[in-house]
Amino acid sequence: MGAIAPGPKPWTRRRVIALAVLGLGLGQGLEPRRAAAGEAVILIVSRKRLLNETAHARALLKAEAELTARLQRAIDTVKAELTVEEEELTRLRPTLEREVFAARVAAFDRKVRRQRRAAQKHATTLQNAFRGERLKLVEALDPLLEEVREAHGASVILNSDQVMASDPALDVTDEVIARFDATVPPPVVPDLDLLDPLLPPAPEGGAARQ
Repeated sequence: MGAIAPGPKPWTRRRVIALAVLGLGLGQGLEPRRAAAGEAVILIVSRKRLLNETAHARALLKAEAELTARLQRAIDTVKAELTVEEEELTRLRPTLEREVFAARVAAFDRKVRRQRRAAQKHATTLQNAFRGERLKLVEALDPLLEEVREAHGASVILNSDQVMASDPALDVTDEVIARFDATVPPPVVPDLDLLDPLLPPAPEGGAARQ
């Protein structure tokens, strides 16, 4: 007995149930309830809670915050160093030959561009690494949602964050979170090398133009 009409693609019923939860996401409460004959049972879960309250999701959020703060400290250190170097160039300008000063400015500009690209690269790497691990957690929901649906004899599981009003007894978010933490392997927390400074100094003789 299904409440979802077949879509344009040959999705399995398990996939349809999962997508309904994801909002189309990631997270022992009620005793399993079997539907009476002819009765459609609907369950709800909170996509927001599943994305943030499983132990695995909390571990990723904490690690990402720590790495983001570390990267920001590195960026702030480089900015401070570049500011000092720029001020020194300004101070030396009256004392340097025009050609010498122009060469120093050009080298400084190349250094600024290198550091900016390095910071952007680190930020993108960090975001992509954690996005990949979160996607793995989302994908692990499919079988768990199907297990909960079958245990309760339900026809569909909906995202409670998009439901205007519902009976709290229909909410099985705590059950899904408990099953998730008990059965899904922990995520691999990315171990990123965020250098401080972000890039090594240019070699003697000036950096190659990039």
